[in-house]
Amino acid sequence: MFVLKRKYLLCAALAALLWAACVLNLLGMYDSREAMAGIAPISRGYSGKPNVTMMFNIDWGEEHLPALLDILASKNARATFFPTGTWAEKNPYLMARLVSEGHEIGNHGGAHNHVQAMSKQELQRLIQSGEERIFQSSGVYPSKLFAPPYGEWTDETVGYALEMGYQTVLWTVDTVDWRLPEPEAIWKRALAGVVPGALILMHPTEPTVSALPTLIDGLREKGYTIVTVSESISDHLR
Repeated sequence: MFVLKRKYLLCAALAALLWAACVLNLLGMYDSREAMAGIAPISRGYSGKPNVTMMFNIDWGEEHLPALLDILASKNARATFFPTGTWAEKNPYLMARLVSEGHEIGNHGGAHNHVQAMSKQELQRLIQSGEERIFQSSGVYPSKLFAPPYGEWTDETVGYALEMGYQTVLWTVDTVDWRLPEPEAIWKRALAGVVPGALILMHPTEPTVSALPTLIDGLREKGYTIVTVSESISDHLR
């Protein structure tokens, strides 16, 4: 009888321990999800100043980049460029130009892959790969800014990037220039959507190059100062 009672007590104690472990695990999962709740990418900089940012995601279009950089130099305007690691590896000369001409370099990932279904390890490996390849190509590390390929994100991916010190950056105005519209459509779309702190997304395309002088002049005529992403969000993050 004593042996049976002892076995019963041991089983009960074990069941209690297992129940407690399950509860703690569920609480941990809940806390993790709660920590992720409310996390979102940055799609606009600080709105308290008349600043605006031109940002270029790059995984192709290198044939248009020299002309684009020439225009930025002639207009004394700086932008933020988000190259993929694979693109940076193939274009060290253009990476050197971006750096030497004072533009900000962000991180577009090691390759232009979809990120929504990525695990934590996959997403962080993508960011790390981009960082390493950009450094190997240019000699400088990118700013801690991650522009996810295709603009894809979830609360989890934003949190995973943040663990590495990276802010996930989207845009305020998408010029949709990758569809190769007429140049007028690009600068009109950008100027129509601009607000203080706006992040204007573009790519190195032929119509973008043609639209850029008018866009820069139009932004300045509206009273905006053109700054980098980091400069735009610095007040936003304080």
